[in-house]
Amino acid sequence: MSKKELHQTGIVITRPSHQTGEIKALVNDHQGHPIEFPLLEIQSKSQNETFQNVVLKLNDYDWAIFISSNAVQFGMPAVKHAFHTLPESTKFAAIGPSTQKALKLFDVNHVLIPDENFDSEGLLATEEMNDIKNKKIVIFRGEGGRETLAEILRARGAEVTYAECYTRTFPQTNLDLLKTFSEKIHISAILITSSEACKEFVRLSRLKEMNFLKDVLFIVNHPRMVNVLERESFMTFSSDEPSDQSMMKKLLETIDH
Repeated sequence: MSKKELHQTGIVITRPSHQTGEIKALVNDHQGHPIEFPLLEIQSKSQNETFQNVVLKLNDYDWAIFISSNAVQFGMPAVKHAFHTLPESTKFAAIGPSTQKALKLFDVNHVLIPDENFDSEGLLATEEMNDIKNKKIVIFRGEGGRETLAEILRARGAEVTYAECYTRTFPQTNLDLLKTFSEKIHISAILITSSEACKEFVRLSRLKEMNFLKDVLFIVNHPRMVNVLERESFMTFSSDEPSDQSMMKKLLETIDH
């Protein structure tokens, strides 16, 4: 595969600024021009008393589920501080391989992940998550977010607690900066990697006429976002997996020069 397929066109990266390293390297590797336009920023809540109290009782839980790599990054340092040796009674689960990989950096080597469909529904489809009646489960996540996982686990008889260790902020007030970028360099694609960022982009795009976006390709990392963006008439494709490598593969497959 040619590494010149992006031909120095602009590729907008909407990840939080501390998470752009890998995807920027991939864009550069394929001779694209990465443009950072974070739709979200992440702030720690790990010093919050409520979160700390949940962490201190981790050994009371049968399962600890991590909803994202951010949940690992902001949650596991507190866990490791509270427990020099992780409780043997607590099993770990993650939403997908990226989060599993993040947990391994904290010496969590046995992590349940879905066989496919790396999301809440995929995890709920595993055999282990269908045998949780009377089990205690703690979900490490950001403040707010989808309730599907907890609701279904509770319906199956589990006792579910949240350990909310980070919060999201929205740094962009409009898309004017993106429009300015488009006047200096041709923007081929915009990469969006979370449902929250997707919703925020749609909100911003409705503030004023954005004709400069009509020919821009949108690459997302979950099919759920495709419908949201297509309803706004954005040309959108989902990667086969949520990884940055898979998103780049989809971009190279679909981009029109």
